[in-house]
Amino acid sequence: MALLSRLRLIQFRAAYNLPVLAGIECGIFARHGLEIEAAYTPGSDFLIAALEAGEFEIGHTAADDVLAAAERNPRCELFLCMGLHSGLLSLVAGPDHHDVKSLRGELLGVDSKSTGFVFLLQKFLRSNGVAPDDSALVEIGGWEQRCRALLEKRIAATLLSSLYVEEALDAGCQLLASGNEIEGVYQATCGVAARSWATQKSDLLIAYIRAYVTATRWCLDRANRSGCLHLLNRHMGIDEERGEKTLATLLDPDSGLYPRAELNLPGLAAVLALRKEMNGLVSSESLTNNLIDSTYYQSAMSN
Repeated sequence: MALLSRLRLIQFRAAYNLPVLAGIECGIFARHGLEIEAAYTPGSDFLIAALEAGEFEIGHTAADDVLAAAERNPRCELFLCMGLHSGLLSLVAGPDHHDVKSLRGELLGVDSKSTGFVFLLQKFLRSNGVAPDDSALVEIGGWEQRCRALLEKRIAATLLSSLYVEEALDAGCQLLASGNEIEGVYQATCGVAARSWATQKSDLLIAYIRAYVTATRWCLDRANRSGCLHLLNRHMGIDEERGEKTLATLLDPDSGLYPRAELNLPGLAAVLALRKEMNGLVSSESLTNNLIDSTYYQSAMSN
């Protein structure tokens, strides 16, 4: 048996990692010559720093996180090579908050005040009559940490993704908005790598993309539904009832996982426009274009 090439992957702990779980458990990555060593990040700042330090070869994080890194450091080597989904986001509030206006004067949990989905949150709140100064942002970290803070009533509301949406709602929290209600066109989580590594190890990046797409298709195949539920239970601790809800969200043809894991270019333009609109940041189209390299994806999908 040929030796497998190890790739270190860092990602958030979330149900949308299902293709990664399937790729590992079902031997899809191995059949493409890869051994994936996956780790979870406490937040976006940690993930970006770890990628930049070369501690991981692949990252799954928001396009906005990479754009922010390039704004801070013009020599940033990170680039977007694939797209995972458009958001799979919901705004969830504590039991006492039945509408968006009730969030005035409250603490809202975010991953970071300058990256992640904070601008999506602020824009949605503003469009519903809650100005940025009407509430206070608290940096807490990733999905799991924010869900815990919400359930412990340390914050009034936060953006969550499955499986945490279902957990919060089962605990009596309120769903204030989800999916296209928050943003109609957006590129959320992407596959990210460093240019110097990708140049030297292009075959590994191409193999990773190809295997990830194969794993996503496995998840979308209804014949593998019970297998998907087993993976969600084993790795995410989701019981069957909640797993069915989570899986329906992930596999929704309109708003779930991208079947071909391609970058959403209109969604990336929306990310850029949102950063400029909400904070007057230095984002430019040329900067965004430098962060995109589809050649590896095209090679992966060409055969």
